[in-house]
Amino acid sequence: MLKGKLTLLLTILPFTWMVSGQFVFNNGDKILVILTLISLFTILFNYGLEPFKKNIKNNNYIYMLMILLFISVIYNAIYHSDIINIRSTSCIILYFLFIPSDFITNKILAYSTLIGSICAASFAFWQKNILHLDRAAWQLNAIPYAACCLILMIAAIMIGIIYKEKKEILFTSIVSSLISFYALILCDTRGVLVAVFAIFLYLLFYVLSTKTSVNLKITIITVLVVITTIGVYSTRERLIHDTIQGFTQYEQGNDISNTGSRITMWKAGLLLIPQKPITGFGNNFEPAMTKLYQEKKIGAQIYNLKLLHFHNQFIDITVKYGVIGLLLLVLFLLFPFYLISQKQYSKESKLAILLLTLGVVISGLTDVPLEHKQVFVLYVVFIYVFLKKPYQIKA
Repeated sequence: MLKGKLTLLLTILPFTWMVSGQFVFNNGDKILVILTLISLFTILFNYGLEPFKKNIKNNNYIYMLMILLFISVIYNAIYHSDIINIRSTSCIILYFLFIPSDFITNKILAYSTLIGSICAASFAFWQKNILHLDRAAWQLNAIPYAACCLILMIAAIMIGIIYKEKKEILFTSIVSSLISFYALILCDTRGVLVAVFAIFLYLLFYVLSTKTSVNLKITIITVLVVITTIGVYSTRERLIHDTIQGFTQYEQGNDISNTGSRITMWKAGLLLIPQKPITGFGNNFEPAMTKLYQEKKIGAQIYNLKLLHFHNQFIDITVKYGVIGLLLLVLFLLFPFYLISQKQYSKESKLAILLLTLGVVISGLTDVPLEHKQVFVLYVVFIYVFLKKPYQIKA
């Protein structure tokens, strides 16, 4: 019995880390490599290659990740930058190819998400309320961190909806979603908050259109309205006042505000794209930015920022990797929808895929969430989990 529990622990440890610890530490992906190797050794020692032989068959999402990984390796050799994070993607591919399909049970999924939510809220609370740090001074970038909280919240909500018949999982998922939402509020990130409210609005329409009891509908709608009201009220200064003020300043020619600087970044990115539309600049776009500055097409404020990205997922990837990169991003986001259209999936599984993608896309309008390995890992892992057939996840 002890050996069985130890085997289970070592086998599921990388999964739990992927949805919890890996986004709380800067080097979480390096720890993931160690945990994945330990897990693979445990699996091979106890089960041999049988899980691999089963998992390699008709695993289209993993095949897609393999293709993107191969292309990213080529781009890394040419441009010294990754389209997707090579280390993290390699771990995900190897792990899900070798792990026995029945190891990630409903409870492991629910409790791993709960651990991730607690980690997310604890870190944000520590940074904001204990250390009293400004958001920009956090030890981790608050914007992609908020995107991680968003993905955890969506996953928790959908786990609760899918397994609502199991009271323990339902309760755990409700707690997880509330904790994740609390972490989001602490992050105080406008782009992600807009995504949150869009998700809530979609869930509201989903509840209204679903055949269920009137009492349950009223309860869910009340909870959504109350949470949304609390979210808007607690972030009203930044979400509403700062945004309006930023637009006003931009119209007056001042691009120092967050809103104005983002608009200017998008404009700069759109000016760069036609210069290398097919393959892009990679990370070496600074000389082109210097030329734009010399031609007075961008101001000194943006030029002196020495941009790492353009605060828009779609503009940024097109600048760096051209139309090829943009098409790969679209393929990455839409491929799960192709998979769920080819096989019979429950409406709840389809909703989970839709909400996760919608959250990442809306967040990507003002940032580059998928460029951050922590967000990328969370998104890919939960998409993969929700693509699994229900019978593949034990109670």
